[in-house]
Amino acid sequence: MNILGLVVILSTIVAISFYFLHKLATTSKFQIIGELITHVKTNEKIVALTYDDGPNPPYTNQLLSVLEKLQAKATFFVVGKNVEKHPEVVKLILSKGHELGNHSYSHLPMILKTPSFIKSDIDRTDKLIRQLGVQQKIHFRAPFGIKRFILPFMLDKMNKKNILWNLDPQDYAASNSKEIEDYVLEHIKPGSIILLHDGSQDGDENTSKTITATENLIEKLRQQGYQLKTVSELLMLR
Repeated sequence: MNILGLVVILSTIVAISFYFLHKLATTSKFQIIGELITHVKTNEKIVALTYDDGPNPPYTNQLLSVLEKLQAKATFFVVGKNVEKHPEVVKLILSKGHELGNHSYSHLPMILKTPSFIKSDIDRTDKLIRQLGVQQKIHFRAPFGIKRFILPFMLDKMNKKNILWNLDPQDYAASNSKEIEDYVLEHIKPGSIILLHDGSQDGDENTSKTITATENLIEKLRQQGYQLKTVSELLMLR
């Protein structure tokens, strides 16, 4: 075999390896080590509403008003740097009986990061959440759902589950609230974890369409017999 042929073969192997590593990093179906949760297998019509990337006033506050009006509970996966900016909103989330989860401090993809960076980033947000009064177990959700090898390894060492989702209506890209509603209603199943956003990476996204969709979804899901629970409450069905 000549050098050119060898180069072609090696390049092909590298390209295929990179493709599968990327799929492994971004898929919400599995990870090699540690516990990854995307849903709960159950016949009970119970699902979890989750919101990422906040706190993000005034939209998180508006969302909390909707949830309170409809007496529904949710889990908020907060970004540490946004918690530092708006601790009063996080206190409000807690005062309304919702659950807080850790969505990292920096909201950077947890790939090509050292173990020490990952641990520090997660610990920093856990500490902020603890300082605001949370005593129960704090679940973690990887930024962008991206993981690969080091993050799962570190989560396993830190005795943390990676809570992802099995239902993503991509509310941040939807043109209106009905797109979000229609997607959720078409794909909903017992035990689903629904991914929505009350903020963005920097916590300043207009999430009005998600708030409108939330109000309509809660009412329509209840009409179908579903109950809305926090992630921790949903995990109790496992």
